[in-house]
Amino acid sequence: MSGVQSPPTDISRERVKARFFASCIPPSLISYTKMPPLRTPLGSISGNHRKGKELTPYMRGQIAGQAFKGAKPAAIAIDLNVPRKTVKYTLQQDELRDDGHSLPQTPRGKSYTNAQERLCVRHVRLHPKDTYQEVIDACGLTCKRSTVKKILKRHSVINWRAKKRPELTEAHALKQLAWCLAHRGWTGEEWGLVCWSDECSVERGRGKRSE
Repeated sequence: MSGVQSPPTDISRERVKARFFASCIPPSLISYTKMPPLRTPLGSISGNHRKGKELTPYMRGQIAGQAFKGAKPAAIAIDLNVPRKTVKYTLQQDELRDDGHSLPQTPRGKSYTNAQERLCVRHVRLHPKDTYQEVIDACGLTCKRSTVKKILKRHSVINWRAKKRPELTEAHALKQLAWCLAHRGWTGEEWGLVCWSDECSVERGRGKRSE
């Protein structure tokens, strides 16, 4: 029937509210987020991608070329749309760079000397049961435990949690001694009839401390 409107639904009411609030918000306050381009997981990274905000060797060559012609850093910054501080720093480092490529970064200094490294390795080989903190205190080191661990790993000295040894009591020792004395006269042929199981190291007085 013409002239009769359908009753408003919940969806139409929500649309009217959204349009009303959108018209009240100024465009300057609306931010549009742009999603970064997708990249295949574990895929190769394009060689054209610049790392950080470093200038390319070509751009550094343009700065050096204009400076060679007598242009001022301020004029170069305006012409190439580059900050003036960046232009000045590029000109200062131009003689040190090779074809405009970035200089290798200075590696982080070590917190120990070569003599302390040798002392640490020697102490651990003489006292393999010492903890990392005991090694640091004995050698007078100022580095962290992780640094000591890296030093020892570089020298193929690694640690692992030892198995708990069974405690050998006096009664066990007497029984083992009696068994050995009873079988000390056996020949090689008789021992050849015996099948031994896997061996186990036993130490008296140990087993209480987790090593």
